[in-house]
Amino acid sequence: MTNRTLQPANMDFLKRHWSTLLLIVIVAFWGGIRMGTDRCPSCVVSNITKKIVGADKPAEVPKKAVEKPRVSDWRTVDTKGIPISHEDLHGKVGVFVYWATWCNGCRVEIPDLIALRKEFPESQVEVVGLSVDEAHKDLEAFAREHGINYRLARVTDSISQAFGEVDAIPTLFILDQQGRIQFRHTGLVRNEAISERVRSLLPPLTVAGQTDF
Repeated sequence: MTNRTLQPANMDFLKRHWSTLLLIVIVAFWGGIRMGTDRCPSCVVSNITKKIVGADKPAEVPKKAVEKPRVSDWRTVDTKGIPISHEDLHGKVGVFVYWATWCNGCRVEIPDLIALRKEFPESQVEVVGLSVDEAHKDLEAFAREHGINYRLARVTDSISQAFGEVDAIPTLFILDQQGRIQFRHTGLVRNEAISERVRSLLPPLTVAGQTDF
């Protein structure tokens, strides 16, 4: 059996705290008997000793929470010719989807976005499809053909700068009422998942056409 020697730091600790440790052992042993606990005194001493040793270490400074990025200074025009910008979204939850008419995944997601538009009042939730199609594509005709009930617009330079570039579509963003990105996902997202995240940002009992007073 090999002998283990105490490290200098441990010896220094024992020299400085030997009387305190002895007192802790006595109190712990007596307390264990009085309370009928099944925790051995050595365990209690071990836990308390860790606290004493930890007290010699400088307290850790908590890390500052990282604020979610705010999307601002963007503007575009929807397929009906109505301007839309970050100012119009103030106080609303915004759901934005980068998409294209030629994207199969985007087409699969359309019915879920239609259902989302029906679920929440327009006064509290805005749903916008941001198209990356070429300029000659008739988005309004595509919307009529597929029964799209949410706003469609084209990606502009200001939108690319505000939201950042996307590597693939569909890519979905959910913004809170202050324009901060609370959720971003590339790939297909079903209505249930989107709805749950939107609802978490709204006042309770908010439904389409009705709010809780």
